[in-house]
Amino acid sequence: MIRQSYCRSQYDECIYFQNGSFIYLLLDDMLIASRDKSLIHKLKTQLSNEFDMKELRATKKILGMEISRDRQVGKLFLSQQKYIERVLDRFNMNNCKLVSTPLAAHLKLSSKLCPDTKEEMKHMSHVPYASAVGSLMYAMVCTRPDLAYFVSMVSRYMHNPGKSHWSAVKWIFRYLKGTSGIGLVFDRKMATTNDVAGYVDSDYGGDLDR
Repeated sequence: MIRQSYCRSQYDECIYFQNGSFIYLLLDDMLIASRDKSLIHKLKTQLSNEFDMKELRATKKILGMEISRDRQVGKLFLSQQKYIERVLDRFNMNNCKLVSTPLAAHLKLSSKLCPDTKEEMKHMSHVPYASAVGSLMYAMVCTRPDLAYFVSMVSRYMHNPGKSHWSAVKWIFRYLKGTSGIGLVFDRKMATTNDVAGYVDSDYGGDLDR
């Protein structure tokens, strides 16, 4: 019998086997992933004996992420084009003018741009700033790491955003409009278990507040 161990979080579970194989089980929409297809079939059989299940075959969409594969070249693609289009429509940005960068150089954000009068605060209270930033953050976490730095910038002012902060958020939407089809590519030929590449933006001088 093959020994196994478990690693569980709120929404998923990972089962590790002594022979180095593993299965990821995402519990929200029941997505099963493993390098070993025999383990997948065995797990599905066990689950079918306990629960009513419907076989949907290879996953094409989950949690707003679209999945496509090119098995001949060993590539898997993740994108959120439909999700981004819905977000743009929700915030009336579906007909916006496209831009080529996530944030313009002239948008220098700082806390000095936060509202300091009741009139300004009242006006901004009707702007869905937090909801818009949250929508951008979900895309960033799932398939758009290119937004990370810029979403972190606009999220600093969620407690009291000003008109310039909102303009920056809308600029990011304009960038997304032109790049909605961009996503992540996982290439089997480039896969490695030994090397980790890390990148950091150390432009501390760009932070006008600190």
